[in-house]
Amino acid sequence: MVDVRIEPQVREHAEGLFAALQDERIYKHLDDGPPESVQALSERIGRLLQGAPADCPETWLNWTVFEGDNVVGYTQATVYDDGTASLAYVLSPQAWGQSIAYAASKLTIDLLKAMSSVERIVADTEQGNARSKALLLRLGFAYTHEIDGDVFYQLD
Repeated sequence: MVDVRIEPQVREHAEGLFAALQDERIYKHLDDGPPESVQALSERIGRLLQGAPADCPETWLNWTVFEGDNVVGYTQATVYDDGTASLAYVLSPQAWGQSIAYAASKLTIDLLKAMSSVERIVADTEQGNARSKALLLRLGFAYTHEIDGDVFYQLD
């Protein structure tokens, strides 16, 4: 059994997250690369903590994932005004294949389900991201559609 917990993301997590997010394999299916520095990551976390811009009808939620005492990545959700929450996760390859992503995502989903503003949970991944697709299916998501190489799911 894995010892996984999630904590609301704060600037103090930047150093651990920086170390966890340096492996280039993480970014094969993402639009960005590793954080440039602990300081840059801390600044990004600070911006996320401020929330979405006032004219943006979204709520941003971010959690740091710990396996034991080690930071191994993060989960996040964007909650839209229509009651949809979009789940995302990024974990270090050292955490892959150990059910850590499953446990962290499940904890995140449970928090989202407890929110009165969340009516449905969705997620998406790239067509070629077999690990992410398998995780979403294991979590109970069902395939809904594809657009331009992205595969979309909804939690049943």
